[in-house]
Amino acid sequence: MYILGIDCGGSSTEALLTTQEGRVLGYGQGGPANYTVNGTSGVVQSVLTAVRGSLEQSGLQLENLHQRGVVLALGVSGAGRSAEQVQIRRALESEGFAQVVVAHDAVIALLGALSGADGVVVIAGTGSVAYGVNGERSHRVGGWGYLLGDEGGAVWIALKALQQVMWGYDGRLTEDETLLQAAKVYFGIGEPMELIPLIYKTPLDRGLIAGFSTVIGKLAQEGHAAAQEILVDAGRQLGRLAVAALQELGLAEAKGRVGACGGVFSAGQWVLEPMAEEIRRAAPEQTLTLADFKPAAGAVFLAARHLGLDLPSVAAGLGESLY
Repeated sequence: MYILGIDCGGSSTEALLTTQEGRVLGYGQGGPANYTVNGTSGVVQSVLTAVRGSLEQSGLQLENLHQRGVVLALGVSGAGRSAEQVQIRRALESEGFAQVVVAHDAVIALLGALSGADGVVVIAGTGSVAYGVNGERSHRVGGWGYLLGDEGGAVWIALKALQQVMWGYDGRLTEDETLLQAAKVYFGIGEPMELIPLIYKTPLDRGLIAGFSTVIGKLAQEGHAAAQEILVDAGRQLGRLAVAALQELGLAEAKGRVGACGGVFSAGQWVLEPMAEEIRRAAPEQTLTLADFKPAAGAVFLAARHLGLDLPSVAAGLGESLY
């Protein structure tokens, strides 16, 4: 029996092909696969692209997987309702997969971050969301998209920085030449007004905007005060997501871990320290840690749980072959 664990994100899709013991055979990538933005067809296309990549790396053919049995398990951003998950499952079944398990991407992020244990994970990638499980209870906080939420996510960070660029252009702030130059280089523009058609074009290029957050992270490491302030604020926002989930699940007084998962945390201390401080104030027995595994590995755990496999054994297999 094989497992295909898929992380369908707003910017890209990742696939892990493993044995049922968690030994990784191949890795593949695909395009964006947010259900709300890309729809069922976009999700399926990106999943199949990532699957082909994992097969190519493994040296196996899809027919080999179907002959011996394969579970396709995926966490899909933007697909938090059961009707959406059923639609995606049926579409992938029509592509020839007999066993398909679909969940929201927060579910696989938690499974990967804490190796299947109960607790809370905060995902800060293109957007942001917190998700937690305590026994039979689960709870989600945030994840409402870039207009209604996603505080502390990459798009939010980038837009905060670009707002300062525009305020400097207006004269509402002293112009930050370093930030302005960084925006010019990243977006390939000559002046701030050229940002307008890039930012407001339809459909919104969330990946392009989110990518600017990595520039802000580099500026913060170099000592740029405004970039540091933006990232510290992002950390506080992400901490508040975690606290709300912990309190709702009755975990604020319990000893445990909060997993941090997503590209925003590559900014390091500027995000992690203020986030940890927010958590400590409300839940002093909870410890903020980086994720044990990436969400694609969490999707492998999702398949393993579906098959009734021993999760610690799967975690050991993943750990040996991934690290």
